[in-house]
Amino acid sequence: MQNSSALPKLEMISTNALIPHEEIDPRRTERLVTRLLEEGLLKNPPVVTEIPDSDCYVVLDGANRTVSFQNAHIPHIVCQIVNYSDPGVILDTWYHVVSGLSLEELEKGLVENCEMDLVECSLEQARRSLRLETALAYIISENGVRKLVPPTQEIRDLRLLNGLVQSYRGKADIFRASNDIWEIQKPFYPDITALVVFPRLQPADILHAARNDYKVPSGITRHIIPARALNINIPIGILMANWPIEKKREWLQGWWMERMAANSIRYYAESTFSFNE
Repeated sequence: MQNSSALPKLEMISTNALIPHEEIDPRRTERLVTRLLEEGLLKNPPVVTEIPDSDCYVVLDGANRTVSFQNAHIPHIVCQIVNYSDPGVILDTWYHVVSGLSLEELEKGLVENCEMDLVECSLEQARRSLRLETALAYIISENGVRKLVPPTQEIRDLRLLNGLVQSYRGKADIFRASNDIWEIQKPFYPDITALVVFPRLQPADILHAARNDYKVPSGITRHIIPARALNINIPIGILMANWPIEKKREWLQGWWMERMAANSIRYYAESTFSFNE
């Protein structure tokens, strides 16, 4: 068993106190509600962090799970609470591989629907523009690199990212990428149209979104959580029970002590690849 000082912090929380920071997929949440009720278990807890000066938490990972619980009117949920200032908690950014859409249609949507100026530049210039916040994002295609510049609005207003992603979501296949190298991505995606590269977000951006009731697009934030809790298998019946939250917290404490006594908590330090997500 792992040293108890490094064990994840699990807590029973009201589902109404959880605020997702990203847009959710309604079709996925519908499927999740059905699966949760059929399986009767919460397998993996959402990861949350406290919103300062608030009784609420922002969901860092598990937005669809959280909204599924809210839609199913399940009053409580077990979450893993992390400290956003912990240096082990890393906020990274996914990029989008856009596939199955013509480049002309993609660029037309960006220009007409999002009112973006597409400015031709080098890859290094595009990267620098994101760092200096003089561009909202950039795209890479067979035709080169173009940075996306809103003509009048504040570039740092991350709500603009929703319009950007909505210009191609539902019209194209979207895959996640961790680098902006066209030569690396193209062999894996023969029908690739473009690589859309977003700015690197900061924890302050996520907290600002939660406080101000807006969300960033789904599929661009990636939180790396140390000591991630998986396979806790909490019965949904306990979470749905008409008990006060204090009683459910007592139950969770007993559940925790049982697993400690049975030596059933395992820590795996190895990096892993999962092929059944």
